[in-house]
Amino acid sequence: MQAPVAGRGKLPYKKIFLLSRKPSSQCEFFKVEEDEEGYLAYCKVLGRYLTAYAVAKCEKHWQTCPYRKMGLQIESPPESG
Repeated sequence: MQAPVAGRGKLPYKKIFLLSRKPSSQCEFFKVEEDEEGYLAYCKVLGRYLTAYAVAKCEKHWQTCPYRKMGLQIESPPESG
């Protein structure tokens, strides 16, 4: 297993982010990273790792997530007119 991606910094309280099972979300901004102790979930919009509580919400409610909506707006800003 690989360590968290370099440049994202250390996780001072890694245990609140560490997952024993590999999480899954259809959100395009959700990224799973393997750690020597388990899995970490990363949100590209927030630019940070997600707690186990947030991961559960992301897996179930990714379509209505306000961060996902924000990410989609950033990727394709409205045309000015």
